[in-house]
Amino acid sequence: MKVAVSSTASGLEAQVSPIFGRCNCFVIVDTATEEVTTLENPAIGASGGAGIQSAQYIVRQGVEAVISGNVGPNAMQVLAAAGVDVYGVSSGTIAAAVAALEAGQLEALAGPSVSKDFGKGGSPGGGGGMGRGMGGGLGRGL
Repeated sequence: MKVAVSSTASGLEAQVSPIFGRCNCFVIVDTATEEVTTLENPAIGASGGAGIQSAQYIVRQGVEAVISGNVGPNAMQVLAAAGVDVYGVSSGTIAAAVAALEAGQLEALAGPSVSKDFGKGGSPGGGGGMGRGMGGGLGRGL
């Protein structure tokens, strides 16, 4: 089985990325041949649609499964339409995640694990602030 894992860096000892669409790269592992390939994510800097672009890119690689920290609704829709199973892991190395999948220890996600635009702006939280801009303005030179 050909598995794509969203990754923070190249190789089996790299960490699984907490984000899919804007991860640094994808480590593709063929569990039958043990071949490992790292591909840079062409959508990492996309102004929009990174999840869709990343999912389409991965589907074109012929993968049968994806492992990621999180997957948003747009990417999930593309992967599901292509018949690619998606598995979530919270942390660990690429090697450990693939081994867990092979051992049957990972459950396929039934839907997206995060909302749209998760990870946009380079941070897993999306970069949106919670404040209302109503600070007292102390230090305004009054």
